[in-house]
Amino acid sequence: MSTDLEETASTTSWCCASCGICEVDDIQLKKCAACKSIRYCSVTCQREHRPQHKAECKKRAAELRDEILFRQPESSHLGDCPICLLPLSLDVQKSPMQSCCSKVICNGCMVAHILHNKGGKNYACPFCRHEYSKDDKTETDVNVMKRIEVNDPVAIRESAIRHGKSGDLGTAME
Repeated sequence: MSTDLEETASTTSWCCASCGICEVDDIQLKKCAACKSIRYCSVTCQREHRPQHKAECKKRAAELRDEILFRQPESSHLGDCPICLLPLSLDVQKSPMQSCCSKVICNGCMVAHILHNKGGKNYACPFCRHEYSKDDKTETDVNVMKRIEVNDPVAIRESAIRHGKSGDLGTAME
């Protein structure tokens, strides 16, 4: 039954909305530029049919604009936030890496996590919930080095960025 529908869809020819001429080899119909749902054989036919088509055309054009406007963005080369699944920002400063699990979290999820846990003395990773003190840099460095030893590319990149900012370009390039 679905093959019958497929055959009729493939053999359906488009016709001019104004005069009814069908699209064949020598006649090429052009789509309405705004709504892309109606076809015309000439500019004259398009002008003649415009009063009847105007309201429907505006409605369909608005639907097409909304589809384009509200479409989910494509993922960036940095990937998606593992919490909200939105693409990570291209600005590396807006997506900090967590030293415990080596996950890169977007700023929105970080802020939401901080607001949710306000007043807490210890900091917990928003992804793996590992608790550690904000002032304890040695634990952070040990965790990053463990991730680097297992060739985690995110940890290697973050370490290079950190060393590059501190001016230690030799270590950053290693």
